[in-house]
Amino acid sequence: MSRTKALCSLALGLICTLADGQGMGPSQFDTTYARFVDSRFSDPSEDLSTLMQLEAYASARKDSCALARINSWKSSCHDALGQLDSSIFFGHKGLRFYHSGCDSLSLMSIQANLTSTYLSLGENDKVIAIADKYLALWNENWPRASSKKAFLTNKAIAQVYKGEFELGLRTFKELLFIAEREGDRTDQMDACNNIAAIFGMRYEDGGHASYLDSSENYVRKALNIGRSLGKTEEVVIHYLNLGVISKDKKNYTRSLAYLDSAMVIAREAQFLQLASTIAQVRSDAFEGMGKLDSSLAYLRIHAQLKDSLLDHEKVRAISDMQEKYESEKKERQIKELEVHKLSADLREEQLTRTRNIYLFVGLGVMLVAGGLWSRLRYTRRAKAILQVEKDRSEELLLNILPEEVAEELKEKGEAEARLIEQVTVLFTDFKGFTAMSEKLSPKELVKDLHECFSTFDRICEAHGLEKIKTIGDAYMAAGGLPTPNTTHATDVIHVALEMRDFIAEGKARKLAAGLPYFEIRIGVHTGPVVAGIVGVKKFSYDIWGDTVNTASRMESSGEPGKVNISEATYALVKDTAGLTFTPRGKVEAKGKGEMEMFFVEPGERRP
Repeated sequence: MSRTKALCSLALGLICTLADGQGMGPSQFDTTYARFVDSRFSDPSEDLSTLMQLEAYASARKDSCALARINSWKSSCHDALGQLDSSIFFGHKGLRFYHSGCDSLSLMSIQANLTSTYLSLGENDKVIAIADKYLALWNENWPRASSKKAFLTNKAIAQVYKGEFELGLRTFKELLFIAEREGDRTDQMDACNNIAAIFGMRYEDGGHASYLDSSENYVRKALNIGRSLGKTEEVVIHYLNLGVISKDKKNYTRSLAYLDSAMVIAREAQFLQLASTIAQVRSDAFEGMGKLDSSLAYLRIHAQLKDSLLDHEKVRAISDMQEKYESEKKERQIKELEVHKLSADLREEQLTRTRNIYLFVGLGVMLVAGGLWSRLRYTRRAKAILQVEKDRSEELLLNILPEEVAEELKEKGEAEARLIEQVTVLFTDFKGFTAMSEKLSPKELVKDLHECFSTFDRICEAHGLEKIKTIGDAYMAAGGLPTPNTTHATDVIHVALEMRDFIAEGKARKLAAGLPYFEIRIGVHTGPVVAGIVGVKKFSYDIWGDTVNTASRMESSGEPGKVNISEATYALVKDTAGLTFTPRGKVEAKGKGEMEMFFVEPGERRP
């Protein structure tokens, strides 16, 4: 037996793609498929790779029922990754494969996954309508209730988002009853979290003080469960919320005791963001006691912790980059074998877990922060510090989000995802990045990347482009959003050429000095995208759609030192003075087939 095949046979629970191209067999398909039925995500990106293998095999077998379920799982993966348009696409693709001869739970799973995505898009009425329709069809004799819990969870969150607190409360209590009946302690904690958060919101909305008692009761239940399960971060949040509740009850001594417990665990576990919030609430508690010096001291600690948090994020980003270099080196040494890990826990129930935590974080933060600012009466020095913090937060927010989106987020507490009909997307990537990582230390490599990306940021800002993100050594930006305009294609072309020239100048300097240098490929494509905010922690402005994928293919199908544009972009800029184009004809693009492409350069336009 070959070494590759021996490794595959020993890798229990793993999917192996053999170097000789051998495909998945019936037994392997059935085993892997069954594990997806009975397990939950661990890594959505890796799971998508495995699901593509399953889909290829099911397509060859013309197994439409399996294809329905597989596309449902792909929908879940894309939702977990924040790729909402892809999530909806694969959800509806799964529905097209489903027929009356398939397992009814497959239909329930597909629809439950779609409610999750619609919830992320803020389509609360649609979430409630779908959940009600399929909950009415639910058969209590079915062997798995994970889809039912997903329907209930997403419905409850949608109700709360609509301000229907009583209905949301009733739905979460139903979830708590199911969790207690099944003996699922984690589901019980999640339900208690959310019920407590709703009572806290009702109090902050001008409700009776008894709502605080109810909230405290459920937080205590959640705390006891969290401690028994060893859920460290949740335990910190529970203590923090108990501190907030006691503060709102004006029992400041007890509030500080809870906050002390929260801070000890948060510092030990390096939960800097939570530690910063705890310090802020302690400041408010001391202000309530009339101890303004202590209040001001903890407000300063809050500010220091926020600064530490930003520094920590920078260090972690560099650490992640270093890890990427090492993994790329190792990857070249084991090219003969690609192994995709399967998940170990309940995949369908991940949807429920994710949404429970999502709501608790969202509402729990409201419970923690709600009412702080309206009752702060600090001395002039404290107000000055608060203003500095506010200005710093405003600057940080605008560094993360477009101004228009940031304003919507501040006004509404959320920002809706939008379909923008015509956007021009730019992708860059450095040739030989992995090889260069072997010649430079991680510190030197990150320094060079920082110099390049900082310059790219300035070029984009000068031309009105929106930087979307960096992914390793790749850079992504777009023109024509969040506010549509008619110059986006030309703007992006000028940005691409300036980026190309900057890298070329750097290459010339490095060559003269005998140093390693970057070379860049740049791809540009124009089309519709969905744009919006992803995440509730460390959220970011992102775009999704086939346009993004095609722009990436323009980059990978290009050449170093060239700006490669699609036919769609060419149609918009072909008559622009000062640009010249070289037709490349039809070029094969991975996953897209043959596409018309053009190189663009500055100069007089060819007749």
